[in-house]
Amino acid sequence: MRTPNSRPARLTPVDEENRIRPVGETLDSRRFDPMLEERLLRAQFKRERSSAYWFAATKWGILGLVLGMCLGAYMMYVASVSSLPVAMDAMSRGAAIQDARSQLEDAAGLNQPAP
Repeated sequence: MRTPNSRPARLTPVDEENRIRPVGETLDSRRFDPMLEERLLRAQFKRERSSAYWFAATKWGILGLVLGMCLGAYMMYVASVSSLPVAMDAMSRGAAIQDARSQLEDAAGLNQPAP
């Protein structure tokens, strides 16, 4: 739950919020500053951790999608296999009823063509 004073988390594939770069200096020309080095190292760790989180989320998302597709295909197969005999029985009963009805109508002379 968020408090009124907190700001919402900004999710990006690579955290670009805290990139610290000295302006106008290259890595060779500046002198050693332990605080700057520590901040640069922390920013690098933060970017790598963010990338690792996104990689894990993507991996689990794709795995869930593939598992869902496999489970859905299996359930459709089971449903079709279990309902196929029922449908075939219903169709054969309907055909038998229709044959019996047409035989009775032929015997009673109801299917005579009109003159």
